[in-house]
Amino acid sequence: MTMSWFDARSLAFAIAGLILVLAASPAFAQPPVRDGYARGADGVRLHYRIVGPGTPSAVFLHGGPGLHMGNGWPDLAGLGEGRTVLLYDQRGGGRSDIVTDPARLTAEDHVRDLEALRQHFGIGKMTLIGYSWGTGLAALYAAKYPDHVDRLLLLSPMPPAKTPFAADRALRERALTPAAELSRMEALDRAMPDAADPVATCRELDRLGYGPYFADPGKLALMKGENCDAPPAALRNSGTVYAATIGSLGDWDFRPLVRGLRVPVLVVEGADSQIAVGSPQAWSDAFPNARLLLIPHAGHMPHIEQPDAFFPAARAFLSGRWPEGAIGH
Repeated sequence: MTMSWFDARSLAFAIAGLILVLAASPAFAQPPVRDGYARGADGVRLHYRIVGPGTPSAVFLHGGPGLHMGNGWPDLAGLGEGRTVLLYDQRGGGRSDIVTDPARLTAEDHVRDLEALRQHFGIGKMTLIGYSWGTGLAALYAAKYPDHVDRLLLLSPMPPAKTPFAADRALRERALTPAAELSRMEALDRAMPDAADPVATCRELDRLGYGPYFADPGKLALMKGENCDAPPAALRNSGTVYAATIGSLGDWDFRPLVRGLRVPVLVVEGADSQIAVGSPQAWSDAFPNARLLLIPHAGHMPHIEQPDAFFPAARAFLSGRWPEGAIGH
């Protein structure tokens, strides 16, 4: 039977109406997003984003240092389900103020910025979701302000100590990167502060550098995060922020700082990570109330490689439950 023009139009309107109803329903509604600026510890202007209604209960700490909320969050946005999350670009990077003085780019400055944001938004206790370098920042903050933290989710963590973990990771990353690509990456790093097109330079660095982070390098194409979506001045400044912040840690070891921290801590890493051998377990062992979750068939980016295993487990922990498979002391 041939459908008339009138019937086809009526069907189209009915479908459009159904789509509008579904989009308005809780299952399909997107959480509200608010962007703005707040002052850090010494007046540095910090760009923030709040995903969800009301006062944030969780804060996402991106990787780097020297990057911005685009490092990690687009791929981790599923953690925002059922809660309001505060994201922000750490000082010196992204759309926050471009701080170039190394004396104002220490790890302690980052801790003070986080405390300034907590006070600005009136958060009593917050869940800290640390990603990569953000795990170190989370540990430093929690050690200094334990009364303002209710739990820590440490994802693909940075080395818990410079010796031996950071040195071992650097050796592993070099061994997993072809010599020609390693040489090109070093040249791009040197060129970045004066790059005519820092976005292109950044994207080439990402393309070359992320391979060792995946158990299946083909899944790099699934990554939504965009380290390079930042003003050119911020990209050119990224190396300065990184060197100053990591340099300020000296011969760091976070483990003694967190041994008295009683809040629940979940450390998540891929079971097949080739760069973080021993490091996730060391993080977990350092906390009195921590568990380690190793995601099967994933490298250093388990949320991208195995999202069906990662997100239910991470959301369970954020909701107050230990996920199945998490290993205690």
